[in-house]
Amino acid sequence: FKQIDRKLWPRFLALSRAFWISGRNCLKSDRLLSTGYSDHYFILTKSLPMLTRMIGQMLIMVATLLPLSLSAASGSYAVILQYHHVSNTSPTITSVEPALFSQHLDYLEQNKCHVIALTEVTDALRNNRPLPEKTVVITFDDAYKDIYTEAFPLLRKKGWPFTLFVSTAPVDKRYGNFLTWEQIETMVRHKATIANHTLNHDHLVEKKANESKEQWLRRVEMDILATEARIKEKTGQAVRHFAWPFGETVPELKALIAQLGFIGLGQHSGAACSLSDFSDLPRFPMAASHASMDNFRLKVNSLPLPVWQKAPVSSLISPDNLRPALTLHLNDGHYQKAQLRCYAPGQGEIPVQWLNNERTQFTVQAKHPLPVGRSRYNCTAPSISGRQYFWYSHPWLRLTEDGRALD
Repeated sequence: FKQIDRKLWPRFLALSRAFWISGRNCLKSDRLLSTGYSDHYFILTKSLPMLTRMIGQMLIMVATLLPLSLSAASGSYAVILQYHHVSNTSPTITSVEPALFSQHLDYLEQNKCHVIALTEVTDALRNNRPLPEKTVVITFDDAYKDIYTEAFPLLRKKGWPFTLFVSTAPVDKRYGNFLTWEQIETMVRHKATIANHTLNHDHLVEKKANESKEQWLRRVEMDILATEARIKEKTGQAVRHFAWPFGETVPELKALIAQLGFIGLGQHSGAACSLSDFSDLPRFPMAASHASMDNFRLKVNSLPLPVWQKAPVSSLISPDNLRPALTLHLNDGHYQKAQLRCYAPGQGEIPVQWLNNERTQFTVQAKHPLPVGRSRYNCTAPSISGRQYFWYSHPWLRLTEDGRALD
């Protein structure tokens, strides 16, 4: 469905209606119907009026319902959760306490959520295959030791799959706060998928001094491929899923991992669907107040706002445009357009400017310059029932004057 030109729907619908009307009229005489579209002709005879009308009715139904299927992503969406630490002693900004993590898992179980492996979900989304309602994916970044000591026993008890994005150099160097390969191999035997998070968790968007664009991209490519090779050597897995360190990326890097056959995952909010960018799929970060049970319930039950086009594509903020405008094009769906709201960090709600009467295109812009570092615009709209929120997030990245990214 994603490959079908939206502009063809009116033609297809008109053709279907003409086919149905012709079936009704062809009882009186044989006739040749020219639709006017690409010189398509249908010869309708007295012997086929009933069949013709039935086919026309079916075509009208298909032409009417397919755009709705597009907007709902054919029921194919999932909430991907991102954790770092599960600990009482690690930095709060990247941590969930073990007791709260246990509550998260209990909620998923009690509410009959389907916890599915990341690779199974991304394969379904890319091929537009439906997933069960309440599909959830659990992921961890950075390979911290507390994942093994605190999170893994709970996941193992429930028999649930999860994905661990590993930066391999700290593991190879046996840094005290990181997992060992032996611990990782144990988790692999119990439904863990091991995926790529680079060698050293560097800011990939940064170029080195006097480094050309070609040299920069080649360096990043070698880093990603070396990490993937090391993971395969130690675990036997090579799933070609890649989590952007710090959630930072730019179009050139997205194109690189796509060329290498990787699926990318970011750190911006929202449910993932077949309309999502597979070089930078959204995940809900779970840490600090963002991981409270109230926020957890809200996010686990969220739906993807059906954005099929956006501008700009890049997250990078230029020095002469510190209040970047974002334009989104939406498919129809079961959400309340009049209640759509967008927010910028530290600025609260920002104005939504609708660009057409159908309310399928809108622009938002921060009221004040965005700060150096990582930011995002979050847009949400309640469902028709009011029980869930459709969600979309666009990440922004503002570098320092010398082209550095903040940790």
